[in-house]
Amino acid sequence: MKQRKLCVLSQNMLKIIAAVCMVIDHIGAELFPDLTILRIIGRLSFPLFSYFIYEGCKYTHNKLRYFLQVFALGILCIIGYYVYSREIFLNVLITFSLSICVLYVVKFFKGKASGSVGRGALGAVLSIACILAVYVLCNWIRVDYGFFGIMLPVFAEIFDDGSKQNKVMPLAGFSIGLLLLAIDRGGTQYFGLFAIVLLALYSGERGKWRMKYFFYWFYPLHLIVIGAISAVIG
Repeated sequence: MKQRKLCVLSQNMLKIIAAVCMVIDHIGAELFPDLTILRIIGRLSFPLFSYFIYEGCKYTHNKLRYFLQVFALGILCIIGYYVYSREIFLNVLITFSLSICVLYVVKFFKGKASGSVGRGALGAVLSIACILAVYVLCNWIRVDYGFFGIMLPVFAEIFDDGSKQNKVMPLAGFSIGLLLLAIDRGGTQYFGLFAIVLLALYSGERGKWRMKYFFYWFYPLHLIVIGAISAVIG
């Protein structure tokens, strides 16, 4: 009972925190590049959203639609960024799209592996092959947050024992992934480790309001607003 009382943050609350941190981060990057504190605050955003990519893949009833929603919005952002800067940037939604692909592969072979050593070994080999393919891709093209950014929610799935009540193991796996991401990216990315504290307070509940599509569209819309302000004052 005491542990349940400590878990006071709903999914909506954590996503709102992540969205606010993301805005602060992008304001710092675009408008106030000398204010490092803004980038430090922003390091909380990616881990929080990443954890809910893991949860989204776990609980969604329509896996293809979930992937297509994230991927299509990522493509729209690529097009918008190219029109604005004449550069192709594989944004965080493309990172999450690749995460979803790897998550589906790992989840599929984890399901097939139950009760069979041979199928378990084959599933492990094919899952590793998929992860290696993503690693090669990240060495060929630049994806936002890189290989360990893509793999971050996958670490939670790898440690997931299938119990809805036990969030300790997925969070432990996620923490390992977050540490590897911080080591890989260095600098202010280490501050992203504080996201573990917030996730430890996660209640497992969505919250009162259904805000999924708000968060989908918040990413491109806030970039448009910040880009417009930068163009006006620049």
